[in-house]
Amino acid sequence: MVCIEDFKGGTPAEKLNAAQAALAGKGGGVVYFPAGEYKFADSITILSGVVLRGAAPDGVADARQDDYAPPARFEFPKYEPRLEGEGTPIATAFKGIYLAEPDKASSCGIVNIVINRGHIAMEERADHAAGRNRIVLGCVLRNAAVADGRVPDAGIGQHEWQRFTHRHRAAITVKASENILVANNRLPKSADDNFVMDGYVVKGGVFDGVVFDYDNRPGMYINDYAIGGGSGADPKGIPQSHPWGFRKGIVIRDNYLYMTGRCAISFTGDGTICAGNVVRFADDVWRPTTTGTNKTTGSATNDNRAVQMRGWRWIVTGNDYIVHRNWASDRKYRINDGEGLMHEGHVNSTIKDSVLAGNRGNAYLSLYKTAGIDGLVIEDNDIRTGGGIAAIYVNANRNTDKHLCCNVRIVNNVTGGGGIFIAGEPGEQNVIKGNRHVGGGGTIVNEAGAEVIDNEGYTTKGER
Repeated sequence: MVCIEDFKGGTPAEKLNAAQAALAGKGGGVVYFPAGEYKFADSITILSGVVLRGAAPDGVADARQDDYAPPARFEFPKYEPRLEGEGTPIATAFKGIYLAEPDKASSCGIVNIVINRGHIAMEERADHAAGRNRIVLGCVLRNAAVADGRVPDAGIGQHEWQRFTHRHRAAITVKASENILVANNRLPKSADDNFVMDGYVVKGGVFDGVVFDYDNRPGMYINDYAIGGGSGADPKGIPQSHPWGFRKGIVIRDNYLYMTGRCAISFTGDGTICAGNVVRFADDVWRPTTTGTNKTTGSATNDNRAVQMRGWRWIVTGNDYIVHRNWASDRKYRINDGEGLMHEGHVNSTIKDSVLAGNRGNAYLSLYKTAGIDGLVIEDNDIRTGGGIAAIYVNANRNTDKHLCCNVRIVNNVTGGGGIFIAGEPGEQNVIKGNRHVGGGGTIVNEAGAEVIDNEGYTTKGER
């Protein structure tokens, strides 16, 4: 380990470069940052084998608590909007922490650092070549959005000063050939840097009060990929066709994420563990556009989901989430999505030997048109929705064809609002047992030949 203060340089960036150069000849190591503020004018690149580690928090060690605050702080440039003419160039801000060699960098990461106005992007090469053993632990990120370079769009008459958050760039992105740990991080509310734009042009309208919202961006993309056919089409992703989508050794746990839109956590892998995370979406958010260019209607989408699962053998347990959908441009209707924990058939695999256990939330568990389920445990969850769609929704079928649904156990859950739905053909060795519904309107719809036993507060349709 080396200390950043032991190296010469006029800026933290110069000292960091010297520290990393010193470690490079030793195969890597830790660059330690004592308590204090470190200002960086541009993005940081990390060499293979290097971990940036700040001083340990004094007192509260759990990032899910409001007063979690590691004492080493990285400050990147603030975007200062100029809402006239060409506006302020995007390149003046929106910096990040990257890997110098995404295809090779291994045993590297960031630990115990507060990052303001910067994101983390440990990526891979375009052909999916990536190093291994990457970590983001104990960090706090505020104002971590990236501006979308497709806005402004002169073709629809947008002003040159218009800006919008990039809907596919997460605050924390990590990919690796194997072994990723993203744990005990905090994404708190970032409203201090938000700015408001009047006269914002989109297709079909002009709006005042459009916010450049630093929390309307994905939270954590961890080995996140589209695998398989889009829009429910074949082929479904499998290890032979999408090996990068079935990487192992991925753990995402004990993080806190404040969101105003998008997907809080999205992962792809084989055996991924996603546990103990706390997700909080803001309510009553008006979203006149989700793309920066198109006006929203009730059929628009902004994702607004807590966890999106892709791949096989995932274990999603002990997560606590509150999800709200945004208002459309007319302020009368909520736009689409708003799932709790979701594995859907779109650009995904089937479900195989996976677990949803001990989660608590206000939006439904959505195993949606998966094109096949073989092994799924849904146990001890407390899911209380606003009604309508089932709180636990398991559907192996698609719109145009039916698929196997077997070895599904839905046991000892509490539901509120909607009830339980399961469908698939053929349905084999499925059980719905010991669940309890609170309030009225509880229904079990059984279209997968499940054995229905000892449930409380439901009427049942299709009981075997």
